[in-house]
Amino acid sequence: MKRIPNRWSSESIAKLVRAMPSRDRGRLTVNLLSLSRIVLCLPLLLVDAMTVPFWTLYLIAGLTDMLDGFLARRWGVESKFGARLDSLADFVFVLVVGYKLFPWLKFPAALWIMIGLIALVKIVNAISSYVVKHRIEFLHTKANKLMGFLLFIGMMAIGQSYFVPVAWAIACIALFAAIQEGHFIRTK
Repeated sequence: MKRIPNRWSSESIAKLVRAMPSRDRGRLTVNLLSLSRIVLCLPLLLVDAMTVPFWTLYLIAGLTDMLDGFLARRWGVESKFGARLDSLADFVFVLVVGYKLFPWLKFPAALWIMIGLIALVKIVNAISSYVVKHRIEFLHTKANKLMGFLLFIGMMAIGQSYFVPVAWAIACIALFAAIQEGHFIRTK
């Protein structure tokens, strides 16, 4: 029996990737890391929160977030598409993790108000970005990167006695990062 070649076999895909210029391979690798974060959100939705499988998936997805930007800058393969894909992956990841962990968040009312204020500033930033640049853009400022890292690490403190003070510190940094992002959007 004659074997029919499959255009999408792992061998043919490997040949296509090897034939790509190294810059394109790097861009593909970085974008696949961002895309994998979105894909990892499905099993995150399916497992119970606060379990070993949940935290394992959470850590892997978080590592893809740290690696994609680092590798893009290191390899010089940053792109507008990659930045937008990264922002989309971050958005989906935050929504899924927020949905799963929301029942575990025991915050005082004042902290919920602070979180609402941060969300309001981010919404105003998105509107300002659309008005100024004719597209919605979320900037990858150093303060936003720090806030994302602290939020990622801080979530693992849920249920601990020190979680609320950690959440307050993260919220203060998040508010500063959101205000700074709005300033950069309106002045650059």
